[in-house]
Amino acid sequence: MITIKKYGNRRLYDSSRSRYINLEELAAIVRNGDEIEIVDAKTGEDLTREVLLQVVLEVLKGADFFPTSMLRRIIRVSGDDPVQRLLRKQMTTGLELLHDQLDRVEKMLGATGAKAGWPGSWTQATNPFEAAGVPPEPEPEPEPEPSEDPAEELDALRARLAALEQRLEK
Repeated sequence: MITIKKYGNRRLYDSSRSRYINLEELAAIVRNGDEIEIVDAKTGEDLTREVLLQVVLEVLKGADFFPTSMLRRIIRVSGDDPVQRLLRKQMTTGLELLHDQLDRVEKMLGATGAKAGWPGSWTQATNPFEAAGVPPEPEPEPEPEPSEDPAEELDALRARLAALEQRLEK
């Protein structure tokens, strides 16, 4: 693990290389697959999350990763009442699940960490999922024509739901 010290003047010091680095160099270290920890040089407080968020927003122009509606939602749940805390916990759990899924996809595609090199570690197949041996998803069932009778439409929806539940049980 590489320890980076952050000083009060916003400078970052890479203790493994004994030199100051900028946010672009920090991004390159992370892309290389190295584990990092960023600490306040004075207090020792862990600042990793805050500085990585700064890298995403400033270096990677990460605002593109976050739709405006999601940013509004994040701000709305920043309060301290029980509902906001619950929603914040749900958002965090959802992001952790996304992280775990992305790890599994990377593993399936043959990338053994960032050093494996995306997409060079894939075979020359046009579809990287084919290269990883992942079977294609079945074609979605065509949408039934809407009917005038709400009872028929409800029956059709129930049938589709039952078919989806059967697929999930497999």
